Amino acid sequence: MDHFIITVKLKPVWRYLRTTLTKGFAYLLLLNVFITQTATYAQGLIVSPRTLDSNAGLSVILLGTGIPIPQPDRASACTGVIAGEKVFLVDTGRNCVSPLRQAGITDLEGIFYTHYHSDHFIGLGEILLNFAVAGLDKSMPVIGPVGAQQVVDGIIATYSLDLKYRVAHHGKKFSEAMMKPAVTELSPGVVYEEDGLRVTMFNVCHQPIDPAVGYRFEYQGKSVVISGDTNICPEFAEGARDADLLVSEVSNVALWNQALALARATDNQRQVEMIQEGMEYHAESLSLAQMAEEIGVKKLALTHFFPSIPPTDQAEAMFTRGMSDHFEGPIIVGRDGMEVAP
Repeated sequence: MDHFIITVKLKPVWRYLRTTLTKGFAYLLLLNVFITQTATYAQGLIVSPRTLDSNAGLSVILLGTGIPIPQPDRASACTGVIAGEKVFLVDTGRNCVSPLRQAGITDLEGIFYTHYHSDHFIGLGEILLNFAVAGLDKSMPVIGPVGAQQVVDGIIATYSLDLKYRVAHHGKKFSEAMMKPAVTELSPGVVYEEDGLRVTMFNVCHQPIDPAVGYRFEYQGKSVVISGDTNICPEFAEGARDADLLVSEVSNVALWNQALALARATDNQRQVEMIQEGMEYHAESLSLAQMAEEIGVKKLALTHFFPSIPPTDQAEAMFTRGMSDHFEGPIIVGRDGMEVAP
């Protein structure tokens, strides 16, 4: 009987202890998760700046390899070019600020634009804002063909209220100068020449978009060419001739033909015409490989995949099928954050 009484009296005590211990464990678990997530978030706020070597040669960081159609793992058009201690961007597509940050790039020598489809410039505001928040006190040089001033003015105008709020709140800690880019509109030819680096703008073929250009970077005996958006044409070939590295947009006709067949099967004439029009002004993969071989390109890096594909080995192998039959050099299938040397 005594044993029964003791057992009965202990049950409420055990329930209390069990509940208290469970709550305590849960509290400690949640606290641990909170501390871990906070530490991870804090690490994300502070990115180690990339160490740049003044004696290093030319290299490329692919910061946006996608197109306007959203692909979660690919920002849209943006390519970083590093020449010694200087970093430049060619185009500033959607969300390229994220891979730019992950690459540890905390300053830019300038930005070049190839043309004014929005997927090539829409990320400019976010890049400038992040540099301004970081206190980078300078006006960002921007170079492009005719139209650059109109595009940049339009983007900056959308930040007018934001700029007023941030200056009122942060004062001189926020860089007003960064939100006022120094724009220069130029025609094809040499558009930058300083400290051994020469950048040449050349026409490409992206009709009906005009102007549309590519860029050739030459430094320490190496050359990198960024195609911009273009079909295969003599102007593109001449601009990329003998390049050590050609970073080119690319379109896969075989994949688009499958999409066309599906659109026709569902009697979607609008989609048929949109696909056909898109195929008209992008560099077809096999023709690109053949051109690269004929003009003496040493290495080919692919970006701006049309149609959009996920960054998987299977999808990329399907996209590039047959290209090695026409081009003997290395073919690099670009992914955001990838670095490529000539």
